[in-house]
Amino acid sequence: MKSVAFWVTLVCSAASQASGDGNQYWGDGPMQLRSQSPVKSLVLTPIFRPADYQHQTTQLYTSVYGASIYAIDDEYTLDYYTVEYRIGGSWRPSPNWLIGVSFANRTTDDAHLDQISLSFHKLFGIDQNGRDKIPKHRSYVSIPKAGIEEEDFSDRSIGHQYELSIGRQLYHHHRHWLSTTLVAAYQDDENPRQGEPWDFSWQLDYQYAWRQKALYLMLGYSYSGADDLFTLGIEPRLWHWGIGYRHRFADRHQWLLEYSITEGGLEQLDEFTNAVNEINLGYRYLGRQWTFEGVIMENIKYPDNSADFALVATIKYRF
Repeated sequence: MKSVAFWVTLVCSAASQASGDGNQYWGDGPMQLRSQSPVKSLVLTPIFRPADYQHQTTQLYTSVYGASIYAIDDEYTLDYYTVEYRIGGSWRPSPNWLIGVSFANRTTDDAHLDQISLSFHKLFGIDQNGRDKIPKHRSYVSIPKAGIEEEDFSDRSIGHQYELSIGRQLYHHHRHWLSTTLVAAYQDDENPRQGEPWDFSWQLDYQYAWRQKALYLMLGYSYSGADDLFTLGIEPRLWHWGIGYRHRFADRHQWLLEYSITEGGLEQLDEFTNAVNEINLGYRYLGRQWTFEGVIMENIKYPDNSADFALVATIKYRF
């Protein structure tokens, strides 16, 4: 009996340790969130990607983004929802390489976020900018200089994106990781842009991890084949950068905060020529082979050129 008890205790201890190690590394990467800007969401925009490949395995994921677009100016009026449905996965063929694929469908489905946005602005004393004086859940776009005025376009597809990424880990020493990634994306003809359908990007990702915390840095450069968007000229070459922080406050629970900046995409349309600034607060739950992430996305500094407010839910599963 003592021998049996010893082996049972040993096996349980090993299983517990393996489970703990899996949780420790399974959720250590950044959230890999996509910009919900009216412009940036329609071209390839670099995102935070893993710098540490040590514990990357074959993974599948699915994400749903619900965004409220609201921007009022003398040159434009934007008031509609976007919903992005994305599925993807990644595979590590060797210790220093990581291949990823994803497919996204973007629509103007009704996300029912207006009341949440109104309540959020009221709670923090932020000006409603006319939100409380117009009907909720409307779909309306007016850009006079582009000859655009359209309403009641809910539940419409605004493009599919097919993406392939190839990453290589360049450096790892103790708590430091550095990787580089090349990405190619194809946008189909439902995307409201003109020109070539292909976009490309290159980026560097750095991670520093200590105890229950991690710091992420990203620097990226993108090229878009689009000539214009909404008949307005688009900048083909743009820089992107960001910083993120992750804190694991319990065995299966993490908080994440990420801030990203990307150069403005349009050549002439008031705030849309300025940089897009987005800050994202996320919660991550770590399962044995899966994780769940819930995120709130907010724009800052130049609010018109990004989503007024967005919510994201992601489930990942590893093999």
